Amino acid sequence: MYRDNSLIPKEAIRMAALGALSGGPRAYADIAGEVRQFAARIVGPSLDLLGSSIELLKFEGLIAPVSGEGFEDNAQLRLTDDGWSALKDYLTAAVRPGVNDLNKLVVALKLRFLHLLEKEEQIEQIDALRGLYEGEHARLHDLLSHEEWQQGHLRAWIEMEIAQVEDRIAWCDRLTASA
Repeated sequence: MYRDNSLIPKEAIRMAALGALSGGPRAYADIAGEVRQFAARIVGPSLDLLGSSIELLKFEGLIAPVSGEGFEDNAQLRLTDDGWSALKDYLTAAVRPGVNDLNKLVVALKLRFLHLLEKEEQIEQIDALRGLYEGEHARLHDLLSHEEWQQGHLRAWIEMEIAQVEDRIAWCDRLTASA
């Protein structure tokens, strides 16, 4: 993790793999394929997000074979107690400010597996996400306040970005109310 307790790219991919096993044992190839396809659909193809090997998760004791050994025989794998703990740590990690591909992936993964946390933890994560969007909202309004930078179509783009972040804040409020 970074110093601010947010995930590095490798940890986002680990969260995806561990989360893929949260519903029960699955075949090695299914997990690898799902993680690769999900990440690619959120952020597009990325060498930075190829991730750590499932074998490394086995070596670290976060997953264990139910049958078979690994890649060679397409083993059925399950989460260990340490794997559940690591998944929870990833789900409750901070999200870095700003909009980038890694943040999109981390937010998507958190939302995908948020139901695995206790209700109070779910609300804490939604509140943290709301706080992230509020910071983005303040940054955009500050940018908009500088008339000297408003040439061309920048103002329209900033206003569009503000509308999107306001929608995200409202969505977080609705999500919290329904939790």
